[in-house]
Amino acid sequence: MKATFFLVAFAAFAAAAPQGKPVDTTPRRCGGSSGKKCLKKEICVGEKEIKDGVGVCLADPKPCGNFFGDRCLNRTDYCINDPRISCPPGVMDCGGGVCIPGAWAKQFGL
Repeated sequence: MKATFFLVAFAAFAAAAPQGKPVDTTPRRCGGSSGKKCLKKEICVGEKEIKDGVGVCLADPKPCGNFFGDRCLNRTDYCINDPRISCPPGVMDCGGGVCIPGAWAKQFGL
């Protein structure tokens, strides 16, 4: 009897638990030859890294690849240069990036 009660309670809690935000499989494109802009709270990333020169809009960017070599929390995500960071002349990489979903990176051949 107790086992049944706990099983039912566990199932109810599991069903009521908040689910993770699903990753959009078709990101909005921006910049480059598209001329498209992101929404106000988004940034356009990947114009230099994505082969067609058109970036993707990213809301709530998570930092990665900084001076300490931090990686994306989700191991399947991809660290891409943060366009908001400008390097001084002659410096190739300032060590700042943002994470994009791994599915997007795979979609664009990164």
